Amino acid sequence: MFPGYNQAMQNKPITIGLAQISQQVGKSHYFPYSVGLLQAYALKHAKNPEHFSFLPPEYRRLNEAQANQHFAQAEIIGFSLYIWNLRRSLKLAQALKQENPKRLIIAGGPQVPDQAEHFLREHPQLDLVFHGPGEKSFLEVIERWPHQDWEDIPGISYLQGDRFIYQPPAPRETDLSVYPSPYLEGVFDPLFVDNQDWIGLLETNRGCPFACTFCDWGSALQSKVYRFPIERVFAEIEWIARNKVGNVFTCDANFGILPRDIEIAKHVASMKNSYGYPLSFQSQTSKNTPERVIEIQEILHKAGLATYAAISLQSVDPHTLRSIRRENISLDAYRKVQAAALQSGIVAYTDMILALPGESYESFVEGINTVIENGQHTKILFHNATLLPNAEMASPAYRERFQLETTWVSLPGHTPAEDGIPELMEIIIASNTLNRSDWIQMHIFAWFTAFLYYTHKLLQPTLMVLHAVSRLSYRQLIEHFVTAPLENYPVLNEIRKAFTDTAHKYQQGYPASQQETLIWTLFDGMYLTPDNSMQIQLWNANLIDTFYSEAGDFLARRIQHENPHFDLRLLEESLMFNRKLFLRLFSNQRFPVEIAQRPLSESILPLHYNLQAFYQAKLQSQTMSLREIPETLVRI
Repeated sequence: MFPGYNQAMQNKPITIGLAQISQQVGKSHYFPYSVGLLQAYALKHAKNPEHFSFLPPEYRRLNEAQANQHFAQAEIIGFSLYIWNLRRSLKLAQALKQENPKRLIIAGGPQVPDQAEHFLREHPQLDLVFHGPGEKSFLEVIERWPHQDWEDIPGISYLQGDRFIYQPPAPRETDLSVYPSPYLEGVFDPLFVDNQDWIGLLETNRGCPFACTFCDWGSALQSKVYRFPIERVFAEIEWIARNKVGNVFTCDANFGILPRDIEIAKHVASMKNSYGYPLSFQSQTSKNTPERVIEIQEILHKAGLATYAAISLQSVDPHTLRSIRRENISLDAYRKVQAAALQSGIVAYTDMILALPGESYESFVEGINTVIENGQHTKILFHNATLLPNAEMASPAYRERFQLETTWVSLPGHTPAEDGIPELMEIIIASNTLNRSDWIQMHIFAWFTAFLYYTHKLLQPTLMVLHAVSRLSYRQLIEHFVTAPLENYPVLNEIRKAFTDTAHKYQQGYPASQQETLIWTLFDGMYLTPDNSMQIQLWNANLIDTFYSEAGDFLARRIQHENPHFDLRLLEESLMFNRKLFLRLFSNQRFPVEIAQRPLSESILPLHYNLQAFYQAKLQSQTMSLREIPETLVRI
């Protein structure tokens, strides 16, 4: 024991404050799970746990005055750093250090660089940072406080005078039972006085066998998957259900990778039946175990849990997949999940990342065409390729290899802070396979795909019809809106201009990326993408009918150029069908912005083609030919 340690401890407990500022989702917050793990481990394994007094873990987006008030008595303050809280956490740490320079300020989390010397010199308010799982090292640090003899503690970096000291993490713990649960140990009990809507985080295992270069998870943890005891997992699920936590998100990198994950899903379903909670269960599904993923999704779906199957393709281009070390993930597995989800009535969406290293405009748009052709008619979520500090993609060698050009943009879903602390992310805007101009076109194509094909199905049935009766691919039909002259179509022209302006401002980075674009951040945890924003603008300006009129003429000219004998009656009827469908879907949607109120006519339409049956067959990836039928009244 260090000299003076016992005497210091005999005076009073050391007050410790931990903060993990939550990513907000509407009015909901995540439990501060990472710092909860630290507190639970310290109180379970400390030699003298009575020597430590923990403040309730902080999750709110505090300003400096609020932070000084909350942490007023704290001698040790720790921050868990994520992409959505990095700049605020550092700013609060600076204010807290200035308020009391004798405090120990520490930090961990995925935004702490593995090579931390520059980070520590740039942020002198941090006395010490942790690398990797921090439970054991955190306990050693606080047990030695106020002495700073840290040189034999693994997994930390700090400055000693002008000398930078790095101690690599210890070998990974294989027995996860040594880590107590913050839920079961009562760490989060004080937070219920805040009357928040909580999102539970459930960690059933640690480890990831993949090494995707865009992910700091695989880069940091590529290894064997180790399991938490099943009894602990079941008890946490019951705690979540009994405390009426509505939403649960699994922290596992690949839920469904282990056979026991089926039993975990069954227990979630059982708790839902017993307590009525949780209401939803979301996970990052396993990449190469489609049958198990499907079984899990069916269990949750049958129990009435809101769930979805995430088909995380990211790209379908072989060169790109090799560039991001994802070639060992089976695309056939994703197709099986999508097909089974359709059959079971489970929502399945596809993730695609724009501007990945190795991707070109040509490979990207062909990939989107392939995804649609393979039956994805529900949703594609488009993401920007983002550089995380400990991902291989962010390393100097990788940047140089692919000649990555980047900029910093505001994090979607975070309102401009009153105290001027934005949260930013670094995105790729060019590479050796994608110039800046093609990056702009790639985004316009992606946004038109969402706008026309997916969001409220604005033109989906019509594009399905035209694809079926012509030699035009989905890519060609969507790309026509991206590249064809629009001088005679003022509404279509304004839509493309708005997408183009948004892409240019986004490419310029912060603060231009915040100014008058179609990426609408409404309040914390809520933002609208350009496809939604543009549809709302058209609706509020009473231009929906004008859009359909222009789109009909625009597409008719394109189809007749391909096939002069094309019967335009089919196009006209498909547009009428499509308009009725859009109006129903859009008017039933609840938006977080003001929407003009308009009476809707009855959604009954006389059809002379089997459009309704054709459309439903396409949604189920079934084959059906278009044909004329006797006039039939259908309700859309």
